[in-house]
Amino acid sequence: MKGRKSVVSYTVFFDLFLPCATKKTTWDRCIAKAAIDSNLKDPSLCSISDEAFALLLLENSYDRWLDLFTNNKGAVMQRRGVKHRGFQSDVATLYTRGGIKYDKTDITQSVKGWSDEGIKRFNALFDKVKQDRKEFPQFERDWLEQRQNALAEAGATPKQSKRQPTHARSELFESEDENDVALPATKEPVEDSESETDDET
Repeated sequence: MKGRKSVVSYTVFFDLFLPCATKKTTWDRCIAKAAIDSNLKDPSLCSISDEAFALLLLENSYDRWLDLFTNNKGAVMQRRGVKHRGFQSDVATLYTRGGIKYDKTDITQSVKGWSDEGIKRFNALFDKVKQDRKEFPQFERDWLEQRQNALAEAGATPKQSKRQPTHARSELFESEDENDVALPATKEPVEDSESETDDET
């Protein structure tokens, strides 16, 4: 929570936590773009809101995650659809209340979502991140360089972006824009239905 002033801690935050709060493909794309264009003065890998939200998520669940780690004597790898006590904790999150019951005796918590304190904390973190970027503008550039060096030493190559599928053009669009294409269908076609009065006439 000291921000870019604590280089080691914030490097871990950038390595492990920040990508989880952004769309992974978007994060990888921003890294690739910044790596290609080394002349970028400010290679921001995400918005101020994304960074502040990642910090908020970390602060919100830190004690709970630590409790899970301690009780299980290591990392907890939950699989989708598998539920048991090992994936639960009685330590509540700081700013959110969800469908999980943290205390069996407490039946008063009916409001779910972020509390007012959580929203206020997000706003404070937003201002903090904004100021932090101004005070330490070189952090992301240094982080990118360190990441590239680590990949080079390991002999790894940056991931290639996935090939976008080809879309067929369609005259169904009323626009004259030549870039209009028919996107893959995501819903079943709606069948034409006639009313009973139409059938009778």
